[in-house]
This record gives sequence, structure tokens and C-alpha cells, in this order.
Amino acid sequence: MSGARLNMPSPFAYSSQPHVRRHGPMGYSHYRDYRNWLRDEFTFRCVYCQRRETWLTLSADWEIDHFLPKKDRKDIARDYDNLVYACNRCNRTKAAKYLPDPEKVAYGRCVQVDGEGKIHWLTEEGRNLVEALGLDNEDYTRMRRRILQAIRAAETHQDAKHRMELLAWLLGFPENIPDLSQEPTPPGGNKRPNGIREPWFEKSKRKPCPRYY
Repeated sequence: MSGARLNMPSPFAYSSQPHVRRHGPMGYSHYRDYRNWLRDEFTFRCVYCQRRETWLTLSADWEIDHFLPKKDRKDIARDYDNLVYACNRCNRTKAAKYLPDPEKVAYGRCVQVDGEGKIHWLTEEGRNLVEALGLDNEDYTRMRRRILQAIRAAETHQDAKHRMELLAWLLGFPENIPDLSQEPTPPGGNKRPNGIREPWFEKSKRKPCPRYY
């Protein structure tokens, strides 16, 4: 099994900076109405394990997590700033646990995934994240290892068209990027109105999204 460095960006390289919210819709009657805003906000991947929409089934495998548990903070159950985009496994494992806040803590400075798909915590906050979600268990490790192996194999595929198709699936944007301008107008307004100019759909109209990210 190769642990060679990828020439492409690693999909498991957590951000070295805390997350800064771009959107601020307010007032929807149900937190699920924020779904497309959150998809764009977290660039179509799970904030906790970094799995991507292109790897999973969009309708069944993605959920909205109340970062501060709903059972403790019913008052902010529909507050956009308390919602994050997560795969169903991370969301259900997290449940009502308290984790490091991705808007205050750079996960990339807390945890690191090596070339074999193993995750290592670098700080106590990273340890909390890994242990609370079981990110170091064999299922997650196997998933990361197989994705990294697939990227290495795709990089060396002799057929250029097939290579690009494989890498687009592994490292590219989903095909159904939402047009947030077509979402129902937030009843309570938008606390970050400038963000509507910067969703991925709008960026893609000005110039194509990065092929890989």
C-alpha cells in the first residue's frame, strides 16, 4: 500500500483557518430550509470528516447538524449560525456532544490525516473531535485510505478522459450546485447580504469553479 504524496489536493486536508460564515439567512420556519445555503457554506462536504457530496447519495446521506445541541438550546434551533452541514454518520454519532467550534478553532491545526488515511490529533481539541466522532475507527480509516488510493490510481491512468472523470468525482464539485438567488427569500432577511454575490454558483458564472479542490 502506497503512502506516497498526492500531486492533487488531499480531500482530507482540513482548513488551517477557522471557518468564516459567508451567508446569513434568517427566519425560515424550519431549519431544513437552510439546506442549500449550508451546502454552499461548507463547500459540499461534511464539516467533521470531510466526506464529499460526490462520494455519497445526496438525498439520503446528508443532514443538518445543530452545533450546539437542540435539546440544550432550543432558542437557536433555527439560527443559521448554529447549523453546519454534516454527513449522516457524523451527525448521528455527534448527537448531543459538544465539539470544538469550527468557527473558532481551525480543525487543520487540531488534526491531520496521513497518506494511509489515518487521522492523528495534534491538540486536545483535536483529540476531542476524533474521539467524540470515532474518526479514528477502522471504518473511517478504510474510507479515507480507499479514497486516497483511488486518487493515486486516477492520477496515473493512461486514458486522459477517464482520468479527468475519476478525479472530478473524487475531488471536484457536484453537478447540482445550488443557485441561492432562487431560494425562497429568507423571511427574516440576510445578516450577510454580500454573501449572495459569492456562492459557488455565482462564481462559476464569472469563471469555472476549480476543477479540483
